[in-house]
Amino acid sequence: MKEFDLIVKNGLIATESDEYYADIGISDGKIVQIGTDLNNAADVIDAAGMLVIPGGIDIHTHIDAPLHGTHTLDDWYQGTVSAAFGGVTCVVDYPMQEIGHSLRDIVNKWSDKARDKAIIDYSFSPVITERTEDVYKEIPQLIKEGFPSFKIFMAYSYRAHDEEIIRLLDLISSNGGILGIHCENDWAIGYLASKLVKEGKVETKYHPVSRPPVAEADATSRVIRLAEMVDAQVLIVHLSCEEALQEAAKAREKGSKVYVETCTHFLKLDKELYDQPVEEAAKYVITPPLREHKDREALWNGLKTGAISIVSSDHCAYPMSEKLRLGKGDFTKMPHGAPGIETRLPVVFSEGVSKGRISLQRFVSAVSTNPARLAGLYPRKGTLAVGSDADITIIDPNKKVRLATETMHSNCDFSPFEGYITDGYPVITIAGGRVIVKDGNLNAKPGAGKLVKRDLFKPF
Repeated sequence: MKEFDLIVKNGLIATESDEYYADIGISDGKIVQIGTDLNNAADVIDAAGMLVIPGGIDIHTHIDAPLHGTHTLDDWYQGTVSAAFGGVTCVVDYPMQEIGHSLRDIVNKWSDKARDKAIIDYSFSPVITERTEDVYKEIPQLIKEGFPSFKIFMAYSYRAHDEEIIRLLDLISSNGGILGIHCENDWAIGYLASKLVKEGKVETKYHPVSRPPVAEADATSRVIRLAEMVDAQVLIVHLSCEEALQEAAKAREKGSKVYVETCTHFLKLDKELYDQPVEEAAKYVITPPLREHKDREALWNGLKTGAISIVSSDHCAYPMSEKLRLGKGDFTKMPHGAPGIETRLPVVFSEGVSKGRISLQRFVSAVSTNPARLAGLYPRKGTLAVGSDADITIIDPNKKVRLATETMHSNCDFSPFEGYITDGYPVITIAGGRVIVKDGNLNAKPGAGKLVKRDLFKPF
């Protein structure tokens, strides 16, 4: 007689706090038992020699999105297929409020896009581009309905000023949500970029010159102080440099509710990559830009100590032709973004755990557990416990894979990690008790993923 739908046997289970050998019994999409010598299942996966971790959660993506004068390539099917092959079982995307429309409009529009296509669970953190009275009024209700996270920019034409920032921090935090903020001093960057262009310095190598670390640190410091004034929680998204991290770490040490996200590319790549012909350098035009070796080491140390809470992908899969069409001859006009949803877990595992920079537990925390906390999904997701969703990623710690655009599952035609050889790789992805990726094969239908309504944010 069948006792379980699926059993994962003999693997080393790793959570943010522990590791041990055990079997996991799954029924009706949930973990129902963790123990030894579990039997009687419709299906059994032998994970001997493998690491069994909570499914990866990516809370910073831009799927099927119009941005920077062009459009990202992945729809919600291909984007989530790419995620699943990278060990990701849930994404929280950043849809941008359209001019003249409400936040609810963009949530509804993105829900329609994802509903019949996504193969893993998903949700949305609306990006607030217009701070109108109507927008302020709808935020508390959206939080109640299961959308507790939002984002604003301090850069680009839709940048927010200090009065708007502090009002949003206060409003969102006091209603049980959290605001993510892109922190750069856009006024200073605008001046520097304009000066460089006037001097004829238009090559891609001037992208990081126009957006120096001090501009990020300045904005990060200002946001933290605004949050402190109203006792608000805040997420600093895609932090890239040592100076900004120092501001956040000092604030956390004295009790501020500041959380830090960095991205895979900042942990591996550096700004020397911009000093190439534009056809190659364009792969790395992201914002903030790639930094120096010292910044990478500071970020790894921040992950080790907990000053950095999570690693996200900032998956933004533009076609290379569009990056070159818009930005060749003037770096300021090139769309900022690169794919990364599929490479996040293998690169962070290889560079972090395999190289001894961070522990296996800290890896799990950064790619799954803390993203779940920040999104309002924990402990439903982000851990392996009885009652949690059966979202599981199985990693072969010895599997070496050469990353290449042609073997990735995004529609994007380039990868910033082209040629990188991993030391460990996700080989099985289980979402809601469904084995959707196993040994390079996909077994999932479009629309199998569901919109997940999320809980209020709980500081940690």
